[in-house]
Amino acid sequence: MKKIEIRKIYCFIALGVFLWLLPSVGLGQCNVSIGATTYPSINAAVSAAVLGDTINVSGTCSETVYILVNKNWIYLNGGGTATIQGMVLITGRQIFITRFNITGGIDGIQVVQGGIATINGNTIYNTGRFGIIVAQESFATIVNNTIHDTGVNPNLRVRGGIHVGDSSSATIGFSAPTDTVASPNIIRNNPNGIILSRSASARIVGNTISNNTDNGIMVTGTCQGEIADNFIDGNGQDGIFVSQGSGVNLGFIANPIFDLPNSGTNGNKGLSCSIGGYVDGVLGTLDGLHGALGISKGCFNSVISHHDHGFSR
Repeated sequence: MKKIEIRKIYCFIALGVFLWLLPSVGLGQCNVSIGATTYPSINAAVSAAVLGDTINVSGTCSETVYILVNKNWIYLNGGGTATIQGMVLITGRQIFITRFNITGGIDGIQVVQGGIATINGNTIYNTGRFGIIVAQESFATIVNNTIHDTGVNPNLRVRGGIHVGDSSSATIGFSAPTDTVASPNIIRNNPNGIILSRSASARIVGNTISNNTDNGIMVTGTCQGEIADNFIDGNGQDGIFVSQGSGVNLGFIANPIFDLPNSGTNGNKGLSCSIGGYVDGVLGTLDGLHGALGISKGCFNSVISHHDHGFSR
């Protein structure tokens, strides 16, 4: 073998080692382990992880984390202090992302291509577009997170805290229908709070959705939202905006959290509906500076007000 070919081989090997080590070498503070085994990056640990493994992370890791479809029942634990400077992309099944600070990527977390994830107790901020995206027939449980100051790239038209789209679904603010206490997210200071689009669905319960520039919750494009017991307040436009053949039920299961009304005052209407949408349930004290309800022609409205003696319809 010629010397020049040998040099090329060594160069490729060196480059591969450098790229593998790059996330931690640059910072010197990214600490990653599975049990007693340490790894130079989160991606290296994910690559090695098997069913049921917990990847523990501390320090600051600058990398885009890929958890692909061949990974199932993997737990990533940031311990409440670890920071990921970049995006977490999930196509695996039953992936748990817990107690990280996530910042700086185009999105904080993407659950896509049929991925299934639980996103619990994270702080997500300063992303270009969304804090969390659930898309392409995926599912996510989103609880106990703080999502703030996302959508910092003004060149992106649609931005916000959480986006559920493309025939995907999510539970936002609780883990199971048997829950009697919410596990609330705080979604604030984003362009929009929560967006459902393109045949998506979500149950949104017990969250604080406040001080977003546009809408608190936007449901559009033949989507279904079940929305109860949220504090939707101080958003620049509507508290809840429903349009384009979508529907919203305000309360949906008769138990202590799933059938309580929403509350808060917003910049335009508390609840707006138009273009073939429908709204149903108990309005409660959800309000806006220009009125509680904005119902345009073509919207089917069966919302009733908060009764003094309970919330029955």
